[in-house]
Amino acid sequence: MLNLTRLCIFIDYDNFTISYGSAHHVKRKDIDVWDTLNSNLIKLYAEAFCNPEFERVVHCGTYVCVGVGEHRLTNKEMQLRKFFKSLDREQGYIFKYGHRKPPKQKDGQVQLGEEKGVDAEIICQMLMGAFLDHYDVCILMSDDSDYLPAVHRVQDYFNKKVIQAGFHDSRLRNQSYGHIALEEAGKMLDVSG
Repeated sequence: MLNLTRLCIFIDYDNFTISYGSAHHVKRKDIDVWDTLNSNLIKLYAEAFCNPEFERVVHCGTYVCVGVGEHRLTNKEMQLRKFFKSLDREQGYIFKYGHRKPPKQKDGQVQLGEEKGVDAEIICQMLMGAFLDHYDVCILMSDDSDYLPAVHRVQDYFNKKVIQAGFHDSRLRNQSYGHIALEEAGKMLDVSG
C-alpha cells in the first residue's frame, strides 16, 4: 500500500529570483523556469526524501508571493502583474501579493520601492495550511532567516516537515527538516523530465 504525501510549495519570489539570477548569471526578467519549476521541485524532493516503493507525492499547490506596488505602477510592475496573471492558477500556482513602497528615482533611474508583507503572507499561508492540515510536507523556497519562527511552529506544533530550498547555506537551511541545495541541483530547466 502506497503512502500519499501531500506536498505544498511556498516561494518568496524576490528572494528566489535574485538568488537564481545571481547563481546562473541571468537577469531576473529572463528567468524562465516557471513551466517546469513545480515538477522539478517535486522530483528533487522525491529523489532526496522518498522511497518510491512506499510513498507517492501529491502536489497540493504552489504559493508564490511577490511584492508589487498598489498605486502608480511602474512599467516593470505592470509587466510583472501581466506575467503573474498568465500563470495564476496555471500549473498549480497561486499568486499572493505583498506591497511595495512607492518607487523612487536615484541617478535618473526609477528604483522599485522596498517590499513589505511578502514574508508575512508566506508565513500566514504556511501556518494556516499546517493548522488546517492541507499538507504533510512543504518546500519553502527562500534563504531568508525571517522564516525561522514559522518553520519551528510548523515542524514542532503541527508535526509537518519543512524542506528549505535555496542557493545558500543558511540558518534556515540548518533549522529545517531537510533541504534542497539549489546551488548543487543545476539549472532547474535543465533537469526536467
